[in-house]
Amino acid sequence: MKKFFLSMALTLAVGSVLSACSSSDKPTDAATSGAGQVYEIKIAHSAPATDDRLETSLQEFKKEVEAKSNGAIKISTFPANQLGGEREQLEGVQLGSIHMAAITTGPLPSIFKQSMIFDMPYLFKNDKIAYEVLDGPVGQDILQKMANETGVRGLAWGENGFRHFTNSKRPIRKPEDLKGLKIRTQENPAHMDLVTALKASPTPMAFGEVYSSLQQGVIDGQENPVSLIESVRFYEVNKHATLDGHVYSPYVLMINDVFYQGLPAELQALLSDAAKNWSALERDLNQKQEAAGIENLKANGMEVITLTDKEKTAFQVATKSVYEKYRSELGAELVDQVLAAVAEAEKK
Repeated sequence: MKKFFLSMALTLAVGSVLSACSSSDKPTDAATSGAGQVYEIKIAHSAPATDDRLETSLQEFKKEVEAKSNGAIKISTFPANQLGGEREQLEGVQLGSIHMAAITTGPLPSIFKQSMIFDMPYLFKNDKIAYEVLDGPVGQDILQKMANETGVRGLAWGENGFRHFTNSKRPIRKPEDLKGLKIRTQENPAHMDLVTALKASPTPMAFGEVYSSLQQGVIDGQENPVSLIESVRFYEVNKHATLDGHVYSPYVLMINDVFYQGLPAELQALLSDAAKNWSALERDLNQKQEAAGIENLKANGMEVITLTDKEKTAFQVATKSVYEKYRSELGAELVDQVLAAVAEAEKK
């Protein structure tokens, strides 16, 4: 009975979104002639509204889609958690109350457990290997399975960046240095298991609450890519940063699949192609923002530690138990498939 009512709720919610594009509003010829009404698309995300690569890249996505659709699609972006945190954004896309979102993989396991395969510790040595795997057959297969099973279609992988630890207590150079620290994580079981393996205390919370929690001493530290550490000014409340790159964090540019499938074929293709362009641009902007961000962290008094290969190996050894757990939970076949793709990418 509960499943019946949940199914009805999902159907009604998605229907309410699609009703905004009634038969008289559908831009049947707009993509080629410019005539007719438009599809209004809302895109939500959690990154800052200014001085951040995500909003900048989404504005370029907006320009491309609106121009190439001859006005058949109009896009509005809602940055800085205006439509809720990442979990709420994901739920909104799944229900259909939000058309699109650009979120990290943090909350994805709540609807699609297999996404945690890319949250395994120290999986990718560098960003180029991550691109090869995510944009290749394995990464695309994961997105297609997510669409089939959840109704949330990933159009493209973007880049949030390698995640690093910051804290207010002490420098971190070896796994033992994390012992006892309260570290904010995303609401992602794999991230929490990683922190637990390092003998710290994982404290999941919404991104919008992190700064004040650090400021008030509710938590000792957090883990995020440099671009967010810098843009949210975490250096004001944490003085120690360790660039260990424990998890590569992609963004997923996603869309409600019922809404997507309801678009004319030419507009579906346009969104998919523009998403690939967005991915390339957003990754490039993130790389530039991270390089500048590291220097800005240092300029603002943050101690920034870059681990040597030998030092990083100690962290890899300390987190092997995470692989053992998820080999069982996600399936040995999936884990082996991804590790094989990583090994192949490392040869290129």
